[in-house]
Amino acid sequence: MESIALKNPDKILEELNQLADDMAEARYQYNLLDSMTKTIFSRLCLEAKKEYNCSMAEAEKHAYTRETYLTHIEGLSASAKKYDSLKAKYNNYNAYIEYLRSYLSCQKHLN
Repeated sequence: MESIALKNPDKILEELNQLADDMAEARYQYNLLDSMTKTIFSRLCLEAKKEYNCSMAEAEKHAYTRETYLTHIEGLSASAKKYDSLKAKYNNYNAYIEYLRSYLSCQKHLN
């Protein structure tokens, strides 16, 4: 990896913008999946109610255990993890830039 001190400031900005765009896309995917959770759960409850001719509480139990719902929740979790990872990378990159800026400033004053 190229030292950040040797990078062109425009290149650093480009990398920060790319991380921000990736973060925004990950957040969009999470929000999209999250907004569908209740809809999917309700549809699965109604299907279970029709299939088993049971109470709503039993239909919910069946819906929670359906493969469709479990897959959706796993996707939601993976989406949240991706967003959190990108956010941490973005924050770490910013912190490193600030650290290096301070370090270079101190070195300039010591010499």
